[in-house]
Amino acid sequence: MHRVAVIGPTPSRGTLSGEWFVELLSGRLGLEAFSLRPVPGLVLATADAPLPLVARSAGGVLEPPVAQVEADTLIWLRFSPRAYVRDWLAGWFDVLLNGVSGARRRSNRARLRDVVRAFIAMLQRDVVDALQIQGLRAQLLFLELSSPEQALFWVQMQEERVRETEPPRA
Repeated sequence: MHRVAVIGPTPSRGTLSGEWFVELLSGRLGLEAFSLRPVPGLVLATADAPLPLVARSAGGVLEPPVAQVEADTLIWLRFSPRAYVRDWLAGWFDVLLNGVSGARRRSNRARLRDVVRAFIAMLQRDVVDALQIQGLRAQLLFLELSSPEQALFWVQMQEERVRETEPPRA
């Protein structure tokens, strides 16, 4: 795993954003990582896999947004509404327990609007089609992480794996 593409959650906010995860991957693991914006109708393609026929129009112009994924790993941060509710509540508990400093940190937490958007997104069609993901599995390592805690745990396990594979220092 050298180059990683991250599809961030639909309502991205603070610690629940794809940019946050990209920073973790770059900073802690030293990987080349970039974020893809999840927009409706997003079509993913790799250099090895041609674009699906759905993405091509008669004039040769691509109809839906197309993201050319030039990476060996695709990580989809598909956070559940429960993750947003927990983050929103944690922000309010921080305000109650820590006052002004908690209120400043709360600005990086999910808002009620983000919680509602996450529930609405759960009811809508997925941003990335499951058939697209199946088609890309042959070219990419695909990971789907469903909460910020799971994403952080995955990064910690990758750090541990890197430490175990490093040659011993004399």
